Amino acid sequence: MKKTKIIATVGPASFNINTIYDMVQSGADVIRINLSHADFKFCDKVIKMVRDVEKKLDKPIGIMLDLCGPSVRIDKFIENTATLQKDREIKLYNYPVICNNTQFSVNYPNYIKNIEIDDEILLNDGKVVLKVIEKTNDYLNLLVIEGGTIRSNETIYLRNKLIPMPFINLKDHDAILYGIKKNVDFLALSYVRDEQDVLSVVDMLIEKGNNHIEIISKIENMSAINNLEEIVKISDGVMVARGDLAIEVSFEKLPTLSKMILNKTREYEKIGIVATDFLLSMEEELRPARSEITDIYNAVMDKCDAILLSGETTIGKHPVLAVDTLSKILASAEEDFDYDNNIKETFANSMNDITSNIAYSVFNAAKNLSARCIITNTNSGYTALKISHIKCSCPIIAFSPNLETLRLLTINYGVIPKKSVECKSTDTIVKMCVKKARSEFDFEEGDIVIITGGFPINTKNTNFMKIEVI
Repeated sequence: MKKTKIIATVGPASFNINTIYDMVQSGADVIRINLSHADFKFCDKVIKMVRDVEKKLDKPIGIMLDLCGPSVRIDKFIENTATLQKDREIKLYNYPVICNNTQFSVNYPNYIKNIEIDDEILLNDGKVVLKVIEKTNDYLNLLVIEGGTIRSNETIYLRNKLIPMPFINLKDHDAILYGIKKNVDFLALSYVRDEQDVLSVVDMLIEKGNNHIEIISKIENMSAINNLEEIVKISDGVMVARGDLAIEVSFEKLPTLSKMILNKTREYEKIGIVATDFLLSMEEELRPARSEITDIYNAVMDKCDAILLSGETTIGKHPVLAVDTLSKILASAEEDFDYDNNIKETFANSMNDITSNIAYSVFNAAKNLSARCIITNTNSGYTALKISHIKCSCPIIAFSPNLETLRLLTINYGVIPKKSVECKSTDTIVKMCVKKARSEFDFEEGDIVIITGGFPINTKNTNFMKIEVI
């Protein structure tokens, strides 16, 4: 059973309840909707399908809305794509035009004002390179330095420059309100530049009285790298968005930056997610490339909490197989993870509170007694979060009467969230946990489980541990 969580994006290839059901059964823990390619009507249908699957499986499923962010995108092409030939010229207009291989426009009317002669514009994940050779009030004349195919609604990048734009645009403002209304679990913020961008969304959630939705800040530009610590501190989690980040930085620096970002999330006990191209070959093929298997293995060794699939499950030919393949690779990689060394690093400087000491004791007891699992009863999710951060070798079964809490725990490493009734005493908690665990999992007589949590039930500290023999 894998511990690293899988976030699967729904798109044309997976836009039906049977595929979503099969992806969850194969190991998907969170379903993501990318609002750069979806409208609210599409979201309504996906959310309903996910909640129907959740009821059918009696298994909490997290829902993530990925906001567009302050990005500039190409308007729609006549045939959805256009092929640009090297050394040809193409015009970029500051008002809507019919887009083809000789001209196009973008969704931000002030874009041209921020461009200068000799600036380079990047498209198709940096594969297509255009150089500004002429600027007028109405258009830019661009020389194709590196040709290729570009698509409608594709993000347009400016090398080594950020276009000054408000972080929450009208579309994202409406999307945040939509997410609150639909009670989604995670908002992924695209193109975060500094902590003020994150705080603007936090303030909006507070203003609307929402204390459920968690914020995942996507790190995909140098401004975010330069402000990483401040961003991590005020986010619930961080995503290493390797696709966009690789366009912003020297590509050979990407592994170093990815490790640095994940290390920072560990330092502040936040969720660490890695995205982009993990199983790119499986958009067409039935089996992953050897390099992709190694890439996934290394992400586990870098201590990520979750891996995100995008094209593999949105436009790929084998969305369910991709999830199943990723699950198997993750489970195999986790067998090699050095849990003992990890706990030494984790608690090197954080043994000065009750919860940390209990968590450390839980880990050691589970290891020394070869416990089948750790069971925690939690109302807010805090206990499960703390134990998850340790990265134990055995699974963590998190019982809670709060379905919203359980949905948030779907993204935490090693946590299996399960619905339970509310308990009023420690003895009741222990009895309930053992009874529920025995009904849910295949325990044998003599198996040892470690039960931990906080009492009274609403306490913010993890303050008790009990060793139970089945």
